[in-house]
Parts: sequence; C-alpha cells; structure tokens
Amino acid sequence: MKRFVTIKTLILVFALMLGIIPVNATVRPYAANGNGLATFVTDSNGHVVGATVVVSGNATHLGLFSGTGTIQFLPDPNDPNISHPAGEVTYVAANGDRLPTIIEDGSMDLRTGIATGYMVFQSGTGRFEGASGKAAIVVEQNFITGAYTFTMVGDINY
Repeated sequence: MKRFVTIKTLILVFALMLGIIPVNATVRPYAANGNGLATFVTDSNGHVVGATVVVSGNATHLGLFSGTGTIQFLPDPNDPNISHPAGEVTYVAANGDRLPTIIEDGSMDLRTGIATGYMVFQSGTGRFEGASGKAAIVVEQNFITGAYTFTMVGDINY
C-alpha cells in the first residue's frame, strides 16, 4: 500500500511539474500583403525625411489587419538615389492582438519607389506576446499620392 501511495505521489508531482514548464514557441511561416498611405514629413528645406503610415491587409496568423507606424528616410552617403528607411510599424489583428515590428536593412530606390528590407517581429499582445522572427518585405511607393503596396514573406515565432 505504501508503494502505491509513493507511485501516485510521484505521478502527481510529475504532472504538476509539467504544468509549470513553459510551452515553447513555434516557428511558423508568415506571409502578408496589403496597402497603405504614407503622409510624408519634410524638413525646413523641403526634403522628405520621414513619414507616418497607415496600413491594412491580410496576413497568416493575423488575418485581416490594420496598423500604423513611423518611418525615417536616411540618405545613402554614396548614392543620392537611395534612401534607407528605418522605423516601426504595429500591425493590429481584427481581435485586437498587436504585433509590433521594426524595419531592418531597408533600402529604397528613389527613382522607382521600390523598397526592400526586413520587418523584425517584436513581442506584442495576446497571442503575439513574446513573438520574434522576421519577414522580407517589398514595398512599391507612389511618391505623388503617398499610396503604397507591400508583400512580406518570412517566419514568425510565437
């Protein structure tokens, strides 16, 4: 009888310990596409130095989303036709879960309006708490209207 109680106690302790072990996040493929509008910010000389952006689209793990962000345009010291976007955008799923990102390795050709880089996922809210990963992004910007389209492909870990 004592042996049976000891085995039951060990099983209970093991089960309780499993309950406190954190669940590992899973790396999942991520893809998104959408469009948005950039409101450009200029300096005192009339040069575009940044933008505030609004965005909407559809993405795996987010579904339909909206979002906002700020971007700075850093001139390339070696090529006046290239700018290096930097900044952040927060995507918001329909249920309110937030997925913040930062722009990494951005490069925009000012002749074509084509930009590339990475969106690096930051810890967000809801199911995106503790999120990480990154997605390659391609943006096609219309400098006259501020409208743009984008596509992202990568991995997200949450």
